[in-house]
Amino acid sequence: MNKQTNRHLPSTAWKPGQSGNAAGRPPGARQKIAEKLIADIADVWEACGKDVLKRLAIEEPAKLATIAYGLVPKDIFLNVAQTAPGGLEPDEWATLRRVLDIIQATAPDGVAPSLVFETIEHALRAEFARPIALPAPPY
Repeated sequence: MNKQTNRHLPSTAWKPGQSGNAAGRPPGARQKIAEKLIADIADVWEACGKDVLKRLAIEEPAKLATIAYGLVPKDIFLNVAQTAPGGLEPDEWATLRRVLDIIQATAPDGVAPSLVFETIEHALRAEFARPIALPAPPY
């Protein structure tokens, strides 16, 4: 471990906890500067912010992406997944989409959706009904 001694420091060096300017920057001065800078940026943004973004999108899209990425909070986790509404599987969604396309293509204008669904239900029941096996007569 390397130990430094004070004998290498000039005699005018500040000791820990001392300041070379006792008056120094007043408390909150840095915050006031930051607030003023943000206010100035807001003024510029109001005047031409959207135009600058449009120009960046065309001329320097990588720089625009860097700026946008820098504005996203670092504690946000993005999960991008393609899912169908209602948690349907892709093949189920494709089937449902096909049914809706057929209904839109064949249902007459002005017919209530409830009537369309009732007609579909009756047609499905009739098409897939199982015949009832009746017992033979006893004679």
